[in-house]
Amino acid sequence: MMKKKCDKNDPSKSDYYYLWHLVSLGVVSLKKNGKDFSHTLWDKLEKKDCLTPSKVLMLDVGCSSDHPNLKGRVDRENSIDFTITPYGSRLHKGDDPGPGDENFKDLDTEGLVLEHLSADDDALFEEVVQHLKASKGYMRSAGDSEKLFSSHGTAITGLAVGGPEITDKEDEPTPGVIPYFGVDPFSKLISIRTGFDDDPLQFAAALLYAWMLKPDVIIMPRGLPDPKASALEPSDDFQAELQSWANREAADLLHRIELMEAHAAGFDPKASQPFDSKKRLWVVVRALFVALSKHVPIVCASGNEGESQMSYPASLATRENGIISVGSVSALGYRSGYSNYGEGLTLVAPSDDMEVFNRHQLRGNDKQLKEFEYLLPEGALEIPYSKQALLATDVPGRFGYDIGGDVEDGEDDDQTGLYTQFGGTSGATALVGGVIALIRRAERRELCECNVRDGCDIKALLVETARRDMPTPDGDINLHTDSMNREGEEALPFESFFGAGLVDAMAAVKKALK
Repeated sequence: MMKKKCDKNDPSKSDYYYLWHLVSLGVVSLKKNGKDFSHTLWDKLEKKDCLTPSKVLMLDVGCSSDHPNLKGRVDRENSIDFTITPYGSRLHKGDDPGPGDENFKDLDTEGLVLEHLSADDDALFEEVVQHLKASKGYMRSAGDSEKLFSSHGTAITGLAVGGPEITDKEDEPTPGVIPYFGVDPFSKLISIRTGFDDDPLQFAAALLYAWMLKPDVIIMPRGLPDPKASALEPSDDFQAELQSWANREAADLLHRIELMEAHAAGFDPKASQPFDSKKRLWVVVRALFVALSKHVPIVCASGNEGESQMSYPASLATRENGIISVGSVSALGYRSGYSNYGEGLTLVAPSDDMEVFNRHQLRGNDKQLKEFEYLLPEGALEIPYSKQALLATDVPGRFGYDIGGDVEDGEDDDQTGLYTQFGGTSGATALVGGVIALIRRAERRELCECNVRDGCDIKALLVETARRDMPTPDGDINLHTDSMNREGEEALPFESFFGAGLVDAMAAVKKALK
């Protein structure tokens, strides 16, 4: 337990557990003294029918499955890496890498309906499916090879399914390990590793592999590098400038240059081009993402740009699909300074905060407030800043977020940096994914297989049970709106900043059990 001086008006300064976010989610409840757990959701799901682990699938940069709090909670056999080959690289138990299994030989797309595709794009999708089914993957040598790059995914994994270290009776506990808990430490995570290259085939393969595994929930804590869909439009307060005569004239000039270049190249810019195959495949990936979400809920990060719009693929979330767009709130009940908001936001979960200094608000620590208060424009808001972050598992050593001090060349202390302060809408997304894992375990006690909720049903359940306040060790606090990109934004509806509200694990699981 981390102890700080108590301040009734600031939960981040009170006596609280380092797992404060589990209190805010309703996964654990504190006694009146604000220090000891009174009960947990895990207790409610301890009956035999609820003990089957949920299958949590993560699309990210991989995870360090050898972390003491993650051992036994990552399904290494089914985890796969698409950064080496779009046909999938899996872990070999021996030392000799080489050609691997046919990772897609059992792929069956029956029931997976991709909507709003042209006949040509539909044919392209079928071609990709047949191509993958006939492909062979790659087997990589044993060892935690993802350690160099997986700090982000390791943090996500810990927040979702991390738990106390599992040791045999004769084994000594790993030094420096704490009794850490993710939202559902009784479920398992499958890591699907993808890169950041503009390679739609890689992501089509990753999504089809996810479909084949039939997971309970998919966590997508990062964006997809679709060149067209991932570009954010300018915020509203810049639209007037962009529509000015000077900018319209510049835009027209650029358009004329493009037409002249196209004409010089000897083709009609309005006609379908041979090099459009990558663009067309990105269209297929978007349709595949939406189609998959209607069967399995896909939890997406709303983005960390502080914009009044969702980043991609969270921007695909609608009432008609199972894509859950997640924003974040600070420990003080305000939208995190970086969290995207606006139309399409489904709900929010706890995370860290960020300093903000613009013409609409001033948000920072006490020293910053004193230094910049005189610069605050008239009408701008002073927003309380929270220093509290999420404690997450980290890659130990030099490649983690927190190396635990300076690590000299040639030195790699595996016990440094087992944990780190984490946040972002990525962290909030991991928490929501863990809550859905709990809901799925509750369902197995009450529903037969034919009646299990699909992606849209799970999304509706979370929306229905979300709340407008947040539990803290010092009592419940209301969620507060703020003004970020436009004057008077704090008067916008609650939904603009928080969607349906804060995810409530206790209420959602109780409803699933009924």
